[in-house]
Amino acid sequence: MDHETARRSAAFVGLATLPIGAAILLAPEQVGRALKLGDHPTALRAIGVADLALVPGLLAGRRRLPWMAARAGLNVAIAAYCVSLARSEGNLGPKIAASALAVATAADARTILALREGESRRS
Repeated sequence: MDHETARRSAAFVGLATLPIGAAILLAPEQVGRALKLGDHPTALRAIGVADLALVPGLLAGRRRLPWMAARAGLNVAIAAYCVSLARSEGNLGPKIAASALAVATAADARTILALREGESRRS
């Protein structure tokens, strides 16, 4: 993947993160029910806020690498929270969410590496 493709990929991640973060922030109870995550509106709202905080950098940041790295770190933190929920409550939803976040983070790693390589070439 070249640097420009990686920048577009980061923007795509931002476009996907925007409605997801907004939905989690604005309707945490409904999202929690739909994804079978249980009744944790405060935690879900915090996740929504964190998601939305990354969107401007992913969409329009001059350097997208730190925003993609932050996105990956947030995914890992959310996945860890989901694993904790799965262990404490036994719901299937958090297990699925943690798995999906792991897959997304692995896919994002390719973008992160391409951004890093592109930025090091430009320096």
